[in-house]
Amino acid sequence: MRTRNLLAGLMLGTSLVAGGFVLPAQAQAVNGPAAQEQALPPECTPWDTDNYTYGVKCATTRAYYAKVTCRNGSQQKTGRGVITSGGNTSYAYCSAYGPGWVKVGGTGGVVWAS
Repeated sequence: MRTRNLLAGLMLGTSLVAGGFVLPAQAQAVNGPAAQEQALPPECTPWDTDNYTYGVKCATTRAYYAKVTCRNGSQQKTGRGVITSGGNTSYAYCSAYGPGWVKVGGTGGVVWAS
């Protein structure tokens, strides 16, 4: 009985120690991309001239929309533009969430809708 309890305790301790090494890598993977500028495909150009809106225009027949991370204090949401194609600009508006919502710089990008 003691041996089984000792083994169970060692296994739990090993899991906790291993988990300590895994968590920082997971946190980096989740938080890292949001802080980096997302590379747009060559056929797309950004519109990024204010603190509340991100737009993207792509010279393609594929459907796409703009996206950007929006923040109000510690709250975060993803702004999404309308689906468009053919060189039209899709705009993601952080201001659509209300006053105080601003764009997080470097988080704008394009999402292919189909």
